[in-house]
Amino acid sequence: MGEKRGMAVVMFVMAYGLAVITLTASEIPATCNGDEKMLSFCGVYLVNIKPSPSSDCCNAASDAFKRAMAVANGQGIRDICNCLRVAGPGLNFQQDKLVSLPDTCGIKLSFNMHFCIFGD
Repeated sequence: MGEKRGMAVVMFVMAYGLAVITLTASEIPATCNGDEKMLSFCGVYLVNIKPSPSSDCCNAASDAFKRAMAVANGQGIRDICNCLRVAGPGLNFQQDKLVSLPDTCGIKLSFNMHFCIFGD
């Protein structure tokens, strides 16, 4: 009986992880235009299913953050942070994982990730 329950939990976690990885366009808020790869590849790390981000996650996050920082007047940073503030709670992203993602992936930012969680 315990073995079946354990297998059911494992299958649920795997299915949830797969659902996070394979987000459809309708599940990604419009504020995340261009950040879909980061949300998809980093989902299993950000919901705490995996203890560390994959190389695909780090590459997608690096691309997204670099693109955001390249936009003049800070609008790109505001956009990526709005994306994470809107998408994060609905996808059950862990705030501590989200804040630490750039450091964990070795990405140098020109802004503090706490802005992406708490706003101004």
